Amino acid sequence: MMTNAEITARCECGKSQVELKQAPMLRFHCHCTICQNLYKQPYSDVTVMWARDAKLIQGEHIEYRRPGLLLKRGVCTQCEQPIFATMTLFPGLKLAFVPVNRYDDSIILPEPSEHIFFHRSEVEINDGIGKTKGFIKSELMISWLIVKSAFVQLFAR
Repeated sequence: MMTNAEITARCECGKSQVELKQAPMLRFHCHCTICQNLYKQPYSDVTVMWARDAKLIQGEHIEYRRPGLLLKRGVCTQCEQPIFATMTLFPGLKLAFVPVNRYDDSIILPEPSEHIFFHRSEVEINDGIGKTKGFIKSELMISWLIVKSAFVQLFAR
């Protein structure tokens, strides 16, 4: 796992930028209708890391969509592209999410672990990656993958 290196992600116009302390611990594809609408694609391809490992360098142009929900999705107000999302699990314990297509260098990213909310999929996909259908099953799957990845990352240090 990469550490102490500069890992950056930026929106399409470059007005919003994120810097990571280390490579993300997880990557997945989400087919929920919220992601389909936000990303304007059949599914989102996102990475997950601890929020403490991700820092908004240029964040003044980020507007959070659907802010009342657990997952706060940040979109650049200039180019309307998703760039950064956060989810508070407990006070003091927060995750960050960055879309794969926003990274300057994708070689450091983990391989995708799962497709979730696949019952909402708009395309046929045969990529050898697991596909979880149903709301509850998808929520449980992503929760399990986050916990598993967090433990792997913790014990890899």
